[in-house]
Amino acid sequence: MVLEKGNISKDFSRWFKSYIRNAKYREISDSSLLVYNRIITNLENYIKTQDEIDSMKEIDKEFILSFLESLEENSKSKKFSTKTKTLYISILKSFFMYISNNNNEFYTYENEFKGIMPKKAKRSKKIKYLSDGDVEKILDYLEKNLSIDKHYSYVHSLGVKLMLFAGLRISEALGLQLEDINISDLRDKNGERDFYEIFLKNTKSQEEQTALIKIELIKKELDYFRTLDNEYIFQGKKSTTKISRTNFYTSISKIMEKLSIRSRGLHIFRHTCAMQLYRKTGNILVLKETLRHADIKTTMIYTHAEKRDIADAMR
Repeated sequence: MVLEKGNISKDFSRWFKSYIRNAKYREISDSSLLVYNRIITNLENYIKTQDEIDSMKEIDKEFILSFLESLEENSKSKKFSTKTKTLYISILKSFFMYISNNNNEFYTYENEFKGIMPKKAKRSKKIKYLSDGDVEKILDYLEKNLSIDKHYSYVHSLGVKLMLFAGLRISEALGLQLEDINISDLRDKNGERDFYEIFLKNTKSQEEQTALIKIELIKKELDYFRTLDNEYIFQGKKSTTKISRTNFYTSISKIMEKLSIRSRGLHIFRHTCAMQLYRKTGNILVLKETLRHADIKTTMIYTHAEKRDIADAMR
């Protein structure tokens, strides 16, 4: 492709579209594509509102740092975490390396990204998860509200339970259709089929996977959704499209704030599922398969002992 045609806004937009098209061809997950789009769109908007540069070749390290500083100053916290900085720089580097590798002038941006990646913070051994009391509060609240604002109460209840008891990522849950959840052939000691098997299409690895959840945990919610004629389980009351991750996050955050639970974020439910399962079984292989990790090293972060585990062992 031609690097420049004379108008930086049009040139940037042209490369942006090409980069995203290439990412889709590589089967990048939908959730990752949303992040790529958001970050590069921020840069595109910054280019349109600034008066520092007029061409693609003028985009250098100083300009990229100015863009990041502008984003940071306009953020709610006024300061990005190391993790956020690393994410932004990694995606910007990926974008500009794509341009470097695909322009017919062999122009490269490689030097612009040397030395600007934050030093990796030491990973904490401990991960955040909900206490037993917090889990009980959330489940009680969701159960009591199933008859209030009926549709969204069922949406919230099912979404939380799929993360908390099946270990799903929210992006996996929001893409589910009723046909993806079926009663498994697995049977308990009395010969009863007691699990749903969940077929997952939109996974992080882009591979089709399955997850399990006890029937009794979500039967009431599924019975409600079977009365509707929606394409996706997680749709708005009068909408024909699935609920976005942002809207679901906002709703659950409000519930947790109302219940005076300090922890925030949706991934904490998956973390809690992992910690509870490991505490009860001590089986790292079962945990790996439940979370559907490709590498057992990823699963190992859940295997440290808590104070209460040590105390129980000593008793």
